[in-house]
Amino acid sequence: MDVPGAAQDPAIWQKAQEESARLLEELKKAVRAEHKDIGVLRKELRVTVPAQVISDHMEHNFSELMHDAFVPGFRKGRAPRQLVEKRYGSEVRESLTTAIIGQSYFASVENEKLDVLGDPRFQITTDAGVQLMEFDEALQHFKLPESGDFTYTCEIELKPQFTLPELHGIPVVEPEITVTDEMVAQHMLQRRKIRGRFEPVAEAAEKGDQVVADVTLRHGEQELKREENASLGVRPTAIDGIPLPDLEQVLVGARAGDTRTCECTLPPDHERTDLRGAKAEFTFRIHEIKRLVPEGLPEFLQAWGFESEAEARDYFREQLEAERTDLLARARHTQIEEYLLANTALDLPEGLSARQTERAVLRRAIELQQRGVPLSDIEAQIDQLRTSAQAEVQRELKLSFILDKIAADREVEVTDEELNTAIARMAQLYNRRFDRVRDDLQNRGLLKQLVEQLRQNKTVELLLADAKVGAAAPDRKEADGGQGKQSG
Repeated sequence: MDVPGAAQDPAIWQKAQEESARLLEELKKAVRAEHKDIGVLRKELRVTVPAQVISDHMEHNFSELMHDAFVPGFRKGRAPRQLVEKRYGSEVRESLTTAIIGQSYFASVENEKLDVLGDPRFQITTDAGVQLMEFDEALQHFKLPESGDFTYTCEIELKPQFTLPELHGIPVVEPEITVTDEMVAQHMLQRRKIRGRFEPVAEAAEKGDQVVADVTLRHGEQELKREENASLGVRPTAIDGIPLPDLEQVLVGARAGDTRTCECTLPPDHERTDLRGAKAEFTFRIHEIKRLVPEGLPEFLQAWGFESEAEARDYFREQLEAERTDLLARARHTQIEEYLLANTALDLPEGLSARQTERAVLRRAIELQQRGVPLSDIEAQIDQLRTSAQAEVQRELKLSFILDKIAADREVEVTDEELNTAIARMAQLYNRRFDRVRDDLQNRGLLKQLVEQLRQNKTVELLLADAKVGAAAPDRKEADGGQGKQSG
């Protein structure tokens, strides 16, 4: 119940909280819910709120409001009920709509014993058909009925159910890592890429370039999406959850002024429920081609204060030698992860939703950013995950589910100090200010993912503390961090 001054009045706020809790308990007894499978770890949930619950809480809200309402010409709490309803009716109904939907959803999930992952998306009927919307957007379309029950439908995703393997004494082989000339050269190139930039070129687009284009998505004659001056990598990618594995072939060779088209299939969780699985077509009207130019070697050497390339190589070799502790820790982490993947019966079928894929993408993105990988390289890797590397997506998701369950069982948490330390290290790697990096993570939706990644890393450290570590040297693949093994 939103009343002017409520946000500043603790008593009114407390009363609203109590009313919300009372509503939830009533709905647990009264709400009716039905659910059915609609895909991999996905369900359609239909919720019905009885008319009596709505009318009772509408009456209660107006009765409470009578004591606090201000109506011109009357003292506080003295206005007639009819005038109060006329002045505050829409506000009370809007507030109750939000509470009814939110609490009935929580009640239904609890009653049906659904272990939900993430937030629901609501089915809303528009002129264009049935669309899926997030809660805040869907609220604009909901209206409580004057009489009768209130029913809505949403789609939810579920956490997989599985049993953890034995976690005591996980075998870990102490790796041996040697810093090579190739590692030094790659490290220097990464530093130059971080300080480089995408610059316009007159040549035709090549793999790894960026194009700036107006993007249109059509299903037949119907326009589904339009975006002007969008930046796209010349590589397989996904746009709004729609995979475009052939985009690289479509854009390679294109020049400014060209128009290219790319066919696609709308995914099974597309927001337009009536078009799921349908064929559509993207059109790209290209304005500009850009290419990443790493910082020039002379400029790089000058910026770092080196007199020669040999001096720079010696410096970064020493730096990598000093970071061997991190490299060794990463290799040990990989062995723990591979053990968990190989010994946990958790099969994720093909056909993962776009939201599920995006969780794996964000996990990989924040992992790479913690290591100081240039953002252009990160974007290329996550685009590959979104389109063609389905096995890798499943591996990332599976590992995330397993570590989250262990973290919950062992009550692992991340402190503000640990989060700020991680952000400060990333700021140092990218030569940026702390606040800029934090704001960038927040704006890109990666701050929450960073917390989850840190929590998972702490969980692996707990497992390592209880692991059975051997002194024998592993083979080359294991020394490289287990990259030769990909379970999933």
